[in-house]
Amino acid sequence: MNFVAQATSPPSPSLQPTAAEMYELVNTVMKYIVSVQANPDQLPLAGSGYQWLHQRDRHSDTEAAIALARSLQEPLPEQGTTNVEALLQDLFEQLAPHSLNTNGGGYLGFIPSGGLFHAALADFIALSLNRYVPIFMAAPGLAAIEAQAVQWLCNLMDLPATAGGLFTSGGSIATLTALHAARQQHFADQPPTAWLQGTVYVSEQAHYCLEKGLAICGLPRQNLRQIPVDDQFRLRLDILEATLQQDIAAGYQPFLIAANAGTTNTGAIDNLLEMGRLARTYRTWFHVDAAYGGFFKLTQRGQRLLRGIEQADSIVLDPHKSLFLPYGTGALLVRDRTSLQRAFDFTGSYMPARSQETSPLEEDMLYLSPELTRDFRGLRLWLPLKLLGVQPFRSQLDDKLDLARWAATQLSNMPHMQLVAEPQLSILAFKLQPDAAKLTAQDLDDLNRALLDAINERGNILLTPFKGQQPGEFAIRMAILSFRTTAVNLQQGLKDIQQAASQVLHTRLGWEESLCTLQEFTWEMPAIASNQREAA
Repeated sequence: MNFVAQATSPPSPSLQPTAAEMYELVNTVMKYIVSVQANPDQLPLAGSGYQWLHQRDRHSDTEAAIALARSLQEPLPEQGTTNVEALLQDLFEQLAPHSLNTNGGGYLGFIPSGGLFHAALADFIALSLNRYVPIFMAAPGLAAIEAQAVQWLCNLMDLPATAGGLFTSGGSIATLTALHAARQQHFADQPPTAWLQGTVYVSEQAHYCLEKGLAICGLPRQNLRQIPVDDQFRLRLDILEATLQQDIAAGYQPFLIAANAGTTNTGAIDNLLEMGRLARTYRTWFHVDAAYGGFFKLTQRGQRLLRGIEQADSIVLDPHKSLFLPYGTGALLVRDRTSLQRAFDFTGSYMPARSQETSPLEEDMLYLSPELTRDFRGLRLWLPLKLLGVQPFRSQLDDKLDLARWAATQLSNMPHMQLVAEPQLSILAFKLQPDAAKLTAQDLDDLNRALLDAINERGNILLTPFKGQQPGEFAIRMAILSFRTTAVNLQQGLKDIQQAASQVLHTRLGWEESLCTLQEFTWEMPAIASNQREAA
């Protein structure tokens, strides 16, 4: 039987382009990528639809964001576009600018992610190769790259030779994976109902992914103990131990203590040494959330601040924070890699036999987490470190510690300004506190919300709220982390803060110009020698 092709429509573009077509596409795309990567500060820090970052209603921003989203609604295209240039121009010049520019040097909100270009290249390579790395024998060399990158992190945290881990999509999945491993280790040989008597101990400043992960694991919410903090936002050890003793006396089973190595709110670091000691005393799993702060261990100051992290049974790190990699790069390290193997001991009849006997690696990655299919994440960390070495990362983190201390000093010298949280790493919080005005707690919060808006509206830096537990505690966070953030950004930002403070004191309180004009202070950033850093 002969089949005759009917020429009823033009031929479709091939799913396998020619080499020439590939070069043309890559060159066209790269033109736009380089323009964004090389000049991130030419884009606005925030685009349409960011009114949720501010504290007042912005109907025009909301309407613009909705209109932008609706402009993309269309039926499934039957034929592809022939105008690639126009498509990319729309993506890069119309759509992307309407977003938080987290690559800009003035982005000091939430916790910045640097989006390192070398890591973007690693993703392009990984996606182009499209190899399956969770099974060692499917891609031995590439799986070994990922295992080596994990080993670098274990060594950095001073974990023992038994340690291991894996890369995840971020801190939340890394935390969930650790919680499940801790649960399996403590309750594996007990009746199922014993889990309902398990208790977990976290700081009231802990990231909410811990609470979310425990809920997914099935722990009753009332079994989560949120321990109060001291005046530096660190977990109160005396209350922790008293709570442990009370729970044991009441028949509960404490099974996990979680410490912070740099909170999201203020960058606070709990007493890791003492919390590790308590975890051993009460035979609980010791978990450390070092998603933001862990990589400061590359610096000598960070090593001192993070003493005790080596006692952890599990550590969460986010290379997409303080290692400047793109979003979607988290990591989980465990003191004993077999704890992950036991926790995720599942397979199917269609799966190949495990490769322990034929592999130099202890375990295939698919047996270390809930994921079966995943991307080749480890290249994002391995390639930049191979290309650049660790020294530029260490220098950048030292620089952020210096800048945070300098910014805190300048803010503390501003009239009517109060530091709510001194920088333990590179996050600090401040607020306007005009005591002479005798404001109510609500008035004080409104004043600082107006200050946050006035700072961000200038467009040079972007800050985010610090929300306290009580009325009158609203403050403003500054997170100094991007490798693109320099003293120049902070100098301009501090001028903006000074001018914005003068503005809101005048408009909100009606202070006379002579009273609300804030004094000048030194803008020159002093050079900090290495020996001065060590003394800090």
